[in-house]
Amino acid sequence: MSGRRMHILICLFLFQLTSVYSQKSIHVEKLNSQINSDKYDEITPVLNRDGTTMTFTRNGYPSFDRTLIDNKKDLSKTLGNRAYRKRLQSIYSTIAGYEIKDPERSSFNQDIWIASGTSENFYSVIHPGYPLNNALPNSVCAITPDDRAMVVVNQFSPDGGMGKGYSMVYKEPNGSWSFPYPMFISKYNNEGVDVGLTMSTDGNVIIMTLEKNNGSGNNDLYMSVRTGDFSWSEPISLGPDINSAYRETNPYLTIDKSTLYFSSNRPGGMGGNDIYYSKRINSSWTDWSTPQLLESPINSSSDESQPFFDINSGFLYFTSKRDGSSDIFRARLVEPLKETVTVKGKVINPNNEDLIENVKIMKAYANTESYEEIQMSEDGFYSLELPKGSEFDIKAVKDGHISQKSSIGFNKDYVYLKDYTLDLSLSPMEKGTKINLKPIYFKQSRAVILPKSYSALDELALFLKKNKNMYIIIEGHTDSQGEEEELIILSEERAQAIKEYLVYKKRIKPVRLSTFGYGSSRPVNDNSTAELRANNRRVEVYIDAMATMLNPDEIISTQK
Repeated sequence: MSGRRMHILICLFLFQLTSVYSQKSIHVEKLNSQINSDKYDEITPVLNRDGTTMTFTRNGYPSFDRTLIDNKKDLSKTLGNRAYRKRLQSIYSTIAGYEIKDPERSSFNQDIWIASGTSENFYSVIHPGYPLNNALPNSVCAITPDDRAMVVVNQFSPDGGMGKGYSMVYKEPNGSWSFPYPMFISKYNNEGVDVGLTMSTDGNVIIMTLEKNNGSGNNDLYMSVRTGDFSWSEPISLGPDINSAYRETNPYLTIDKSTLYFSSNRPGGMGGNDIYYSKRINSSWTDWSTPQLLESPINSSSDESQPFFDINSGFLYFTSKRDGSSDIFRARLVEPLKETVTVKGKVINPNNEDLIENVKIMKAYANTESYEEIQMSEDGFYSLELPKGSEFDIKAVKDGHISQKSSIGFNKDYVYLKDYTLDLSLSPMEKGTKINLKPIYFKQSRAVILPKSYSALDELALFLKKNKNMYIIIEGHTDSQGEEEELIILSEERAQAIKEYLVYKKRIKPVRLSTFGYGSSRPVNDNSTAELRANNRRVEVYIDAMATMLNPDEIISTQK
């Protein structure tokens, strides 16, 4: 991101939860029938960064992906229906620790589905095939800092088989999904079958559900920190503030890493599993505030779990069995996130910071030069809305003035809590005004312009053709390395080389171009480092005069 960008990573106002949940106006809605079904369980809603794509898991669906790899062979293609079903029944029974009689309708028959649309409405649902799905349990549990990658449950071998843990999948350029890459969590051990994981926005922390013999209860929440691209530290318990003698599962960490949602069946809830939230007290991952129960209508007498908060829409997504089977619901806790950022400021003369009135405010996508007028500022102040996720060039324009564009862009994943201030410079075309150029490059120690500088000189030529009454001074400057007499000659020759380019290549009248070489006599710094010396090796262009500013005698003098 450029230096002009604002990096206010969110202090989530929504987590003033006491006041939010005390409001009786919170409305819970069940997602549409493309996502929720009457016969099957829908679980684990996970949204991408901009809230326009949601993955979820459907359990017990008869048209599941039947790919079942064993010893590099797909048993769904080599076994008959009865033998295939018996093999799947054996696998699911081994995972569960008890006999599974109907594998197709089992909760271990899990496939990933992907819904897309807007942050307000999902209207397109697809059911991806192998390798994102197969006949083994498949579910997305977290997004990663890269929106093209997701964390899925379990670890898989290309040769066949499945182990406990988590993996990452990546979306390929052609739209397909990669085979899952295993995440290596030091001393990972989960004695139970429940799984769940959340990853911090920066990708450095994961919090997961684990059942351990030395834990606080049936399932507890643990955290690990990243130690490599696919490696993580040994999990440590979040401590007694979060974990109880009961079942804690389905963690979700907010993007500022300050608040944790999770599900628990601890006493004091509304029935079954309920959704709670807790806030970190300090930088430690083991000090948390007392978990607070989300009130009705989010929690009910049925099971509620798997919370996921979408900052774009302000919706808390979760699963509930209030209608019998498990379905995905949502409740809006705060107003939707603005998709634009307000940019405002003044248009000033950089020489004296005076306001400049009656100017046009122009906008273009960065590096396109396709400017459009946004507004007319009569008083020298402006305000505009810029969409997040793109880079823009902004400038003010007025006859008789030189514009200086400013580049700006805002990250789609950030929340900007206040307007962004950007003052625009507009220099009057008068003697001494500097004309800003892109850097001009020469062959080392020579007055030969490198081809990569031609575009900058072409822009200067176009500017002079638009302002035919303008006369300019081209100044050459060097660093302090060398004999001063030679440096003066070199700087003069380089200024002269630019003049010759403008005259012979771009047909600018030579009378309008004066050149001077100052050698090292006008440094912009002390030449103490190679980087600073490079800044001193430069060409600067200034307005010498405007024709309307000269009387006839001065014009004759200038032409000599």
